[in-house]
Amino acid sequence: MSNKTQIILAITLFISSFVVAQTIVSTSPENKKIILEEYTGIYCTYCPDGHAIAQALKDQYPNDVFLINIHTGGYANPQGSDPDFRTDFGAALDAQASVTGYPSGSVNRQYFSDLSMGGGTAMGRGQWNEAASRVLDQSSYVNVGVEASINVQNNELTVHVEGYYTSDSPQSTNYLNIALMQNNTLGPQTGGGMGSDYNHMHRLVHMVTGQWGEVISTTSTGSFIDETFSYTIPSDYNGVDVNLSELEVVAFISESQQEIISGAEAIPTFDGLEYSNDAAVLGIEENLNGNCGDSASPVVVIQNSGYDNLTNFSIEYSINNGNTQSHNWSGTLGSLASTSIELPAINYSPSDTNSVNITISDDDNNQNNSNIFYFDQSSSYDTSIVTLNLVTDNYASETSWQLTDSSGFIVAQNGSLSNASTYTTEIEIPASDECYTFTINDSYGDGICCQYGAGSYSITDDSGNTIISGGEFSSVDTSTFRVGESLSLNSFMDENLKIFPNPSNGVFTIKTTLTNSSYKVHNLIGQTIKSGFINNGVNSIDIRNSIDGVYFITIESKNGEKIGYKLIKN
Repeated sequence: MSNKTQIILAITLFISSFVVAQTIVSTSPENKKIILEEYTGIYCTYCPDGHAIAQALKDQYPNDVFLINIHTGGYANPQGSDPDFRTDFGAALDAQASVTGYPSGSVNRQYFSDLSMGGGTAMGRGQWNEAASRVLDQSSYVNVGVEASINVQNNELTVHVEGYYTSDSPQSTNYLNIALMQNNTLGPQTGGGMGSDYNHMHRLVHMVTGQWGEVISTTSTGSFIDETFSYTIPSDYNGVDVNLSELEVVAFISESQQEIISGAEAIPTFDGLEYSNDAAVLGIEENLNGNCGDSASPVVVIQNSGYDNLTNFSIEYSINNGNTQSHNWSGTLGSLASTSIELPAINYSPSDTNSVNITISDDDNNQNNSNIFYFDQSSSYDTSIVTLNLVTDNYASETSWQLTDSSGFIVAQNGSLSNASTYTTEIEIPASDECYTFTINDSYGDGICCQYGAGSYSITDDSGNTIISGGEFSSVDTSTFRVGESLSLNSFMDENLKIFPNPSNGVFTIKTTLTNSSYKVHNLIGQTIKSGFINNGVNSIDIRNSIDGVYFITIESKNGEKIGYKLIKN
């Protein structure tokens, strides 16, 4: 047993046909419950698929299937600042199951000769459902019940387990195991499509009863197991913070140190809370730094810090002490649980540094009902052209990028990219006083620097000032910037230049009073497909040979002034 674990109440055995002390375990014969131990890692491309298969199985049998995700093996070894989800128990469990690939899993640590991946209990993800269906049809000679609580004053976990033998075990010695897991931990995951915001569930953090469990020495029909453990939960495991509200417990009984017979799970309740009705404003979930424009939709995190479930409250909020808006929330929020609430957009007058004021309705403890959060406004650039400088890594086919405006319209995007190559793309800005978002993706989930080549990107304005830059990310990197009044945009040009019809079949008429002006037509990847000159009067531009889609025309006067328009060919 761990030195942090103390048996409070010794095993009490009652061998009889009826057990008076039984409170949480059935004494009637039952079929086996499923304990699916999944072997996984944050750099395992196909592990998210395994997580989905396991969760679907649990969703199908919520009271009969219990999940334990064990981070172990080479795919679990953290790199750089990535979190370490490994435990002291994973390597031994991995070896016992004879894991030869990831993801893999054991169903009740049973060996299925036709499903095994390496001669042991471990199976590929495609075999779990079949193995589970077989086990769920098997009768169990022991039933398991479990309940748990956490004292929030000292972080002490108390686990009460009962077991009842409805028939004899073939083994004179069995083992009682208690696994502690944490849910809803955001972190990196290759192949998950969420970058560093992948939601890790059922993540094993500790075995309360040690590597292979506590000995059960009486395993005959009518034997009753009644055992209570206490364990002090640390503030973190391997530097990963513990969230008490996201912990779960799975208890199970195994034959020797191998085959699991049955088990049960429990979500801990909480002791030591001071108030019954206590909602707290924890923070803003999404950093508003770099917000562009004059409106924002804060996502506020509210925690239930009281005993009773929270079912409703009102939120008042403002930015920069402007007009206050109200939002009513209703639902069910359990003790110590938290929820993220996206508030409706609110207008404000931007400044370099902005403040969000959040206040929730009165309750038993108003000291945590208000908070102020600060964010910086996105920088603004006066420019008519931005230049993307992109250096690809050794796997350029995994990389894609696009520049969009505030409506989601694609201003520019990549064409074909080659490995370890440098690209310089000039992008005409179609409109001033507008917000633009640059998004770069890596399908493998390891960015473009630095493990497989020194990839990077930067965007500069027409004066050479760096607007954004990067390269080290996981699946996606997003930055927003604002273009103010373009230094070269001339309202006189706009008033004296008309383009019609637009959309058209590819023939556009330009009517203008300008003389000796030049033009360039660009596609979405910045390539010039047409150029020439226009003069006072009616001019025609023909791009019928180009594919249907969106194009941009930039017109430059003889004085060097520029103006841009969007063209639609259909």
